[in-house]
Amino acid sequence: MWKTVVCIAVALPWTTAQWLRYSNTTTSIASPVSSIPTPTPILVTGVKTGIDNGTGQPPPRLNINLLSTQAGPQWDLYILALSELQALNETDETSYFALAGIHGFPHSAWNGVGHVDGAPVTGFCPHGELLFLTWHRPYVALFEQILVARAVAIASRYPPSLHPQYVAAAQSLRQPFWDWAAHPLLPDAATSPTISVTAPGGVTEIPNPLYNYRYQRPDVEHGFGGWLATKPQTFRCLGSGDMLNNASESNLQLNSSADYLKSSIYDIFTRVTSFEEMRNMSFENPHNLVHLRAACNGTLADINWSAFEPIFMLHHTNVDRLFAMWQTIHYASPITFLNTTSGGQFATPKGTVITADSPLKPFFSDTDNLKFHTSNSVANISTFGYSYQDDAPWGNLDAESRADFVRGRVNSLYGGDGGNSAERIDEQTANRLGKPDDDLKDYYYYYYTAEISVDRAQIPLLPATVGLVVAASGQIVGRVPLLAMPCEGVVEVSVPLADLRLTNNKTLLAGGEYGREVVAAVLGEVLGVEIQGADGTQIPVSNVPSVKVALQAVQYTPRSNTSDFPTFGNSERWELTVKQNDFPVRL
Repeated sequence: MWKTVVCIAVALPWTTAQWLRYSNTTTSIASPVSSIPTPTPILVTGVKTGIDNGTGQPPPRLNINLLSTQAGPQWDLYILALSELQALNETDETSYFALAGIHGFPHSAWNGVGHVDGAPVTGFCPHGELLFLTWHRPYVALFEQILVARAVAIASRYPPSLHPQYVAAAQSLRQPFWDWAAHPLLPDAATSPTISVTAPGGVTEIPNPLYNYRYQRPDVEHGFGGWLATKPQTFRCLGSGDMLNNASESNLQLNSSADYLKSSIYDIFTRVTSFEEMRNMSFENPHNLVHLRAACNGTLADINWSAFEPIFMLHHTNVDRLFAMWQTIHYASPITFLNTTSGGQFATPKGTVITADSPLKPFFSDTDNLKFHTSNSVANISTFGYSYQDDAPWGNLDAESRADFVRGRVNSLYGGDGGNSAERIDEQTANRLGKPDDDLKDYYYYYYTAEISVDRAQIPLLPATVGLVVAASGQIVGRVPLLAMPCEGVVEVSVPLADLRLTNNKTLLAGGEYGREVVAAVLGEVLGVEIQGADGTQIPVSNVPSVKVALQAVQYTPRSNTSDFPTFGNSERWELTVKQNDFPVRL
């Protein structure tokens, strides 16, 4: 069971030795101070091998399903390198455990970067902030560079007959991604306890490093506390007996969220045109739901533990991919932070003013001056030596042609047949203006969203989901998934509304049978709010008075071709009465 949220975390005693290893102080964990960086920090450079000499294009990060289906040298090396990484002693700073520990537990120093005064004792990751996207980019790049370095070493051990092809494969290997919006099921390769690969010594079956990670010191890991500490390894959707990962249950949960994941991704691509808008419409929101759905009440669902789950990097590589595609489309939009302050992380005091040049700790970019990467320094993914298979081909394409290419990919993957799941004409307006039925192209279409806000501190069980539900049917038309960190602060999220089914088998939103005022009035009557903990615990809405819901209708013009997006215009807003949903649902 999930425990009542308390926004306090305590570093484990064993981390003292690790902390002092990179500090000139003998101060204990109980009274943390700024640590002195090691003279030779690990730099986050990305992978510099395998780059095309003609175009300069780095190798692509591939879809995990494609990579596993091909089952060639790159797949063998990826699995073997991940397995070796997990087998490294957990005190090694480049071990799987140490790299995963940067994100949340064990709340300790890494790479010489320690706790600072005024900062909470938590992980380094800035969830719930605009830094979410830019911070995770060097994090995944660091994991990738260490993983590929191991793959290169493994490739050198193959016999002469296989050596050339495995060495070449290692040079162009990159961390794969899991596109959960286009294919909302667990990757098949992550669902089996064992896996067969061609190793330097021949074909062999090994424990599958994508299935779970077993802690080497379970007695220490149990010191983290909580429900997840009762197991000596990561798990997702526990099954009966000794089944750690119930793939059927994970897939059932993911598939139930398929429409939301796809529509929310498309909504962000088409409506967010500046980086600052990611405050309320961010890839972080659907990302949160994947954390909860893929895990049920398992490792991935808790931010403190989630990076130990092997599919975490597949998940976050996809988030980075979506961000990179958005950047290609909105190439003229800089990464800027207006009036933004941090809620505080392990090495960042609460209230720190955030800019595009703020340090992304603990990721160093410069050996001589011991500088950290910043949002500006990580803006271009080629900095880290990778590309994506969904990006435009390199060469002579100008920026707008590249944007057209990626818009086409977004439409194909996430846009649906019409380019938008909510092409709605307002016939009320048309009739009032006396427009003829054969000239509907001149009328406005409207796109409906729910604007939801809530103070995380009022929700006693995190992670949790705030959902909008049709009271009579239990149909979920909007979701706001909230992870365990941060556990305070107001979150404001804009979500596209799924079409609402009426009792006469007609739909309220699609088709334009109802005007905007009618839509607002009906939604005000039939929508209820459901707040549910990750374990299914119901949280009364009356206990969370900060919940607010508004309906927004936005004028828009549907896309005209495959490389175009819908365009949006003026909007209207109606505040809705927040009331408890009484229909039993699972959010």
